[in-house]
Amino acid sequence: MRKRVNDNARPRKGHPYAFKDYDDDGNIHQSMVGFLENIWKGARSDSCFFLATTNPEGYKWRDYVVHGDNITVGLNRFFRQYSRWDHNLYFCPNPFSKDRRKKEFARPTRLGWCDMDDSDPYAYRPEASLVWETSPKRYQGIWLWDGWHNVEEAEGYSRSLANRHGGDDGWTITKMVRVPGSVNHKPQYEEPFVQLVHRNWNRLAGRPPLPEIANAMEAGKFVNPDVHDAKQVLDKYKSKLHAKPRSLIRHTRVMEKDRSSCIHLVIASLHEAGASPDEIASIMWNSPYFTEKHGYHIDRLDGEISRITSKLEVSK
Repeated sequence: MRKRVNDNARPRKGHPYAFKDYDDDGNIHQSMVGFLENIWKGARSDSCFFLATTNPEGYKWRDYVVHGDNITVGLNRFFRQYSRWDHNLYFCPNPFSKDRRKKEFARPTRLGWCDMDDSDPYAYRPEASLVWETSPKRYQGIWLWDGWHNVEEAEGYSRSLANRHGGDDGWTITKMVRVPGSVNHKPQYEEPFVQLVHRNWNRLAGRPPLPEIANAMEAGKFVNPDVHDAKQVLDKYKSKLHAKPRSLIRHTRVMEKDRSSCIHLVIASLHEAGASPDEIASIMWNSPYFTEKHGYHIDRLDGEISRITSKLEVSK
């Protein structure tokens, strides 16, 4: 087992969710508290939140309740009582109305979550707001949506994230994930720290397609941007495109004021070059002009492509 660091051995400096030194018990205690406070911020003050522990072997699961009107005190008490060195530590991202972690008591949430396992954490669309490595090359993530969703919607978005990108089936509202800053005591590992590897606290406007839309995509009723690789599509048609749409396709951030005209030009140019709707979708799904205007919404992508290409067909 790793050597413990005294709580007062190093000064507590920096942002409270900084996770600056995973060996420093003081910094990590502050970071874990600040991280969870920010995750749970905005929920009703009479909400219940859940933490959990197991022993180092992964047995003796126990849930613990933190009340929304006393989050900081509850978290400090929990982390002082249950040392990361002696327990596996978990939390549920979502709020509940009662002190029982059951779906029937789950409240609306503005979070998405995914046990990514060994899938590529940076391939998810939209990209996760927060990603932590739970063990070598295995990850979990949270998405900070810009609006609240009821239980069914929230589970639907999380399910779509897992299904589309190779995550685990753990998309239920009661899902527990590891606390960043804790220690993974599974016997097959050498007690790695659970390390936060990506964070962006800005709220996300985009959403993955809900399962029913994903099913419609598979049935061919919606465009599917995952069928083709965007780079390969550009290579295939770039000789038939004028300089302007080629340049817009290569942009990684918005550089033109009129996003609508840029979207129209790229879609129209690709259509006239012979690209299929799915090929056009692969380009637009990676275009900042589309995603900053509409977010990651398949129905809006399908609508834009259908509207523009239909007008072009009529005008011929």
